[in-house]
Amino acid sequence: ICNTNSIKEADKIGKAALQKRLCACYGIIPRIKSVYFWPPKSNRIEISKGPLLVLETLEKNYKKISILIKKLHSDEVPFIGQWKMENVNQTFYAWLKDELR
Repeated sequence: ICNTNSIKEADKIGKAALQKRLCACYGIIPRIKSVYFWPPKSNRIEISKGPLLVLETLEKNYKKISILIKKLHSDEVPFIGQWKMENVNQTFYAWLKDELR
C-alpha cells in the first residue's frame, strides 16, 4: 500500500507494477483527508486528499515494488507499507501466484 497525490499518479505506479508482474492487480482508494506536518519537524500542518494505492502481491515482491514506487512517486518521502495476508481463499491465492513473476 502507498499514498499517492492523485488518481493519475496511483494509476501510473499501479500500471507499472502490473506490467512488470510485481502485482496481480491494484486498486485505488479515495481518501477524504490526510493531515501531517510538512516540511518535517515544522509546525506547519499540511492537508491532502491523495488516494491510497493497494497492490495485491506477495511479500517476496515488496522490495522491488518499493524501488519502483520511489522511482515513480512525486513525494520525497512516500508512505510505502504492507499488510500481512491471512485467510486468503485458495482460488484467489492460486490466481495471484500464477500472475506474478
